Amino acid sequence: MPGVVGAGRAVREREPVQVTPPADARALPGSLGPGLLAFMSAIPLALAVGAVAGGFGDSPERAVLATAALLACALPVPLAFYLIRRRRDALPGTAALVLLMTLTVLALAIAMYVLESQVAFPADFLIWSESDFVNDILKLRVGYPLFTPQINNESFTYPPGSQLLTYFFAWLSGHPTSVAAYRTVQVGFTVGAAMVAMACARRILSVALGTRGVRDARLWSALWLPFFALLATNPLTNAYVVELHEDGLAQLLSVVAFWLLLRYAMQRERGVLVAMAFVPAAGFLVKQSLIIWGVFYALQLAVFDRPRSLRRFLAFALGSGALLGGVVLAGYGLWGEPFVYWIFEVLGKHGVSPLRAFDHMRLAWAYFAMALVAGLLLLDRERSRRILLGPWVAAFALLSIETYTSGVAWMLNHMGPGSLLAGIWFVAAVTALWSAPTDSGARPSGAAAWLRPGLAAACGLLLLSGLGLLRIPLPGVPRDARRYAAEIEQEFRGVKPQDVLLDVGSWVYLKPGVVMKDRAPSIGERGYSGTGDFSGILQRIRERRYARIILRGYHQPDFWYDEAIWQRSSGIRAALNDNYREVRTIAAVRPSLPSEARSYTLQTVSVLEPRTP
Repeated sequence: MPGVVGAGRAVREREPVQVTPPADARALPGSLGPGLLAFMSAIPLALAVGAVAGGFGDSPERAVLATAALLACALPVPLAFYLIRRRRDALPGTAALVLLMTLTVLALAIAMYVLESQVAFPADFLIWSESDFVNDILKLRVGYPLFTPQINNESFTYPPGSQLLTYFFAWLSGHPTSVAAYRTVQVGFTVGAAMVAMACARRILSVALGTRGVRDARLWSALWLPFFALLATNPLTNAYVVELHEDGLAQLLSVVAFWLLLRYAMQRERGVLVAMAFVPAAGFLVKQSLIIWGVFYALQLAVFDRPRSLRRFLAFALGSGALLGGVVLAGYGLWGEPFVYWIFEVLGKHGVSPLRAFDHMRLAWAYFAMALVAGLLLLDRERSRRILLGPWVAAFALLSIETYTSGVAWMLNHMGPGSLLAGIWFVAAVTALWSAPTDSGARPSGAAAWLRPGLAAACGLLLLSGLGLLRIPLPGVPRDARRYAAEIEQEFRGVKPQDVLLDVGSWVYLKPGVVMKDRAPSIGERGYSGTGDFSGILQRIRERRYARIILRGYHQPDFWYDEAIWQRSSGIRAALNDNYREVRTIAAVRPSLPSEARSYTLQTVSVLEPRTP
């Protein structure tokens, strides 16, 4: 019998690892019901914050104080309800969890209020990418090629996947030319990413706990979704997910790719492997860097898969590579050399600054710490390491690679998907630790029993603040921005839109269907990397092709058409000075706070008209 038992154990060790879920599915958090209830409860709170803060007009200090008073009144309500209902049966740990959940929902309500002004803003110049994003949608509407020769200066440096899907959903909603509808779609991508993050955390927790459940699973579910929504929109590494950029869909695709990796590591299903083969090609259609998931999947199959299968590895590599190659060849077949130039050459010429990348790691150190702490807590057992080590390495490697590539620019948005994956691991680890069985010795009673849960709740509050999830309750877009956009629109009245060049922003061209050349983001991108041919715009300026030119930074060193830091001047500033004159200006947007830094796209606008021959 011992020999038979030993042989049976050896066979089981060679078989694919199958994770048995707890008998009671409710013993694990991650169900959408409580999470959606908590998420939806933040909406009326956000409306209340808007009503209170909006009543103080241009006095941000009074608005913030009034909002703080409102939220201070709301904070103890769920905890008081729990304590009154349970009375002597109230558990300190549960009470602390109720308080943490309430804090997270309140933080989400503030974030909703802040982000609403960005989503609803009718013009597409909140960040540099919005103009090109909307321009691609405009091209789709009128049947204009997405990628054209670079002398036109009107193509985007990203593939069109996010623009196509955004336009499809906006058209489906009945608002095909609404910039606000386009941003609402990005919100949908981001909320979807938070929901998939819950599913990922649930899978990690099921491996870490085995057949053991989680105390207060419904409360944890109510905490998870608001927390993941905050992480997915955090202003440090995910500042652009609700604006018109590839980041929203890229984050959703990354967390779905991670979910597939977790499921394959747990169950080794062939159908999941087939879905994984499509991820690099789908990722490339959204953002070039997402093909990295093909490398992570290959690493899982080659190093961490048990039992290893050379046949599976080769089949995945060939299938995934063929799909990716087919997408690239299709792009080349549709648009030819301009596709290669805009998608590969422009961004490929950007140099990475190691110093800048290190500075970004210094700013976002908390996300690295979360991933490392989660690894220490969850990978301490042989069974967990056998299943979860590969996915953990992929998540940590993604954050590290994103941090390095973020050195091409001054923003940290490259690190968004990796930071959300780090949060997934951390949430699963904290939930497992909180629910760990205690020893059978004497337990503290009275006030001492409330000390540890109270300290844990305080740590949770500090964590929300340290990760940048607690925002100042002021509109994300200053109220004066609408005046600014209206004055820009005024410059188009009485003139054909194709005769007016606006440096950033395509909303004024969207309804008349005009694809405009010589856009500032396109020129600034290539002037910085030294890859641009600006002979086309120089000729159009010398011919005084435009009846009016509207641009920002005309008298500043960081003029996007001709920045002072470029190794070689584009010559555009000199050509403008020779052929156009400044006839008036539009005042810059007044910031919400005096200390708030002004975005380039909200600075003073110069209106130029041709000089008399």
